[in-house]
Amino acid sequence: MFGSTEYAEQRADLLRNTVAYVNMDGAGGSRFGASATPALDRSVIDASKEVRWPGTDGTLYEAWKAQNAGETPIDRIGGGSDFQAFFQRYGVPAMDVGAASPGSSGNYHCSCDDFYWMEHFGDPSWEYHAAMSRLAGIATLRLANADVIAMGYRPYAQETARYLADFTAEQRGRLGSVVVDVSRDIAQARAWQRAAEALQARADEALRAGDTAAFRRLNDKIMQTERDLLARAGLPGRPWYRHQIYAPGIDTGYATQRLPGLNDALFTDRDVRAARVQEARLFEGLRAATRTLTPEE
Repeated sequence: MFGSTEYAEQRADLLRNTVAYVNMDGAGGSRFGASATPALDRSVIDASKEVRWPGTDGTLYEAWKAQNAGETPIDRIGGGSDFQAFFQRYGVPAMDVGAASPGSSGNYHCSCDDFYWMEHFGDPSWEYHAAMSRLAGIATLRLANADVIAMGYRPYAQETARYLADFTAEQRGRLGSVVVDVSRDIAQARAWQRAAEALQARADEALRAGDTAAFRRLNDKIMQTERDLLARAGLPGRPWYRHQIYAPGIDTGYATQRLPGLNDALFTDRDVRAARVQEARLFEGLRAATRTLTPEE
């Protein structure tokens, strides 16, 4: 029953112990794709270097780059799959990896999406399924077994500062002026970046020294940081969604909306006052994330 003591205990356990959510919807094809929070980009890339890719003489990493002009594009996580409750509601970092054959998207969740189709057309050798299982397994084991959890918040903070700058530019373009000032949020994102850099330096030192007591303290901070980005009151008009950096677009299906509270309030609802409330909540979230990663005095 929602709101029961048992539910509250399960939720608390989830928030306390869940490191990340690794999601995979499809594995039967040669073309690889991934989305993640920025903190998990490196986990996806590093794991891809350890997986031999069918139909090639190299790794998934090499095939991924070859398919994308030398790049390893990782989209930002939004909505559309099983990770959504963990990420959007509870702030659990998530990655979503998958592989498909060109032109095969029409079979997904249709009446022909069955064992026969996969065995005869999708992945007859099951080699891609095996390779993707290795990828998910390697990524999961590394997150579970690392002395210090391999999540980096420096690039996350950098991206957030860019999103805020883009939000300011969009106001000028669409409204003719800046009606919601996010300059303090940009400054706070940069402070968050500096705190993330300092935490990484502490983690490197703890690993060199084998300081097991420091590992737990660092991991607690790393796990808390994504949770700090949640808004308790939720997003405008959809309070179940609480993540302030990424959410599904309110009218774009699964597509990711960056800074959803600010964008929903100002550009969808056209409510400047509500957008300023969202700015204040985002600022508090960024400040909390900065405090979390800052060393104790």
